[in-house]
Amino acid sequence: MDSSSQPPTTSPSTALAMPPSSPAATPLSSSVSILSWPHPTDGGHAFFNPNNTHLLQPSSDAVSAASVAAIVSLSHTHQVITLKLTNTNYLYWRMQMKPYFLGQGAFGLVDGSNSCPSPYVLAADGTSFRVNQLVLHWKQQDQIILSSLFSSLSMEVLHLVVDCQTSYSVWRTLEQALASTSNSRIMQPHDSLQDL
Repeated sequence: MDSSSQPPTTSPSTALAMPPSSPAATPLSSSVSILSWPHPTDGGHAFFNPNNTHLLQPSSDAVSAASVAAIVSLSHTHQVITLKLTNTNYLYWRMQMKPYFLGQGAFGLVDGSNSCPSPYVLAADGTSFRVNQLVLHWKQQDQIILSSLFSSLSMEVLHLVVDCQTSYSVWRTLEQALASTSNSRIMQPHDSLQDL
């Protein structure tokens, strides 16, 4: 058979980049599932098709694993974070924690902008669902961050976060409980100086 009569072979990444009217892009690769739930903070590595009406997300475990960033260990937190949080120093504590997490590329989990991906995604057959492997990666990273946060707290504030299960819940709980108190303590000396 003449090689020119054979249909062109297209890799999944090429098929995603081509317009849907292209013959090579019409049958989607078996490693791609179409989801109708686009979410900007999904946390997964997703691709939008040219019509922007569906979310194309790799459904192959191999593709998912290849697209996931390596887990950040944060093993040197205790060397970088020297000030433990108390009832009175929240603003100073946050001043050292936020740049640290930003520098490690982990602050998205802390502030909630990188929320947990959907636990299930469409399987390659397009009719059934399978466990989303990105969820395990997200949970592992979040638990490492959670441990790092716990290690930066003093005993007097640990009771505030006993029921917190994620780094975001710890961050928000501490902010709501201590931010206003810490701010008022900082402003008191400033007000006293103005009264002189």
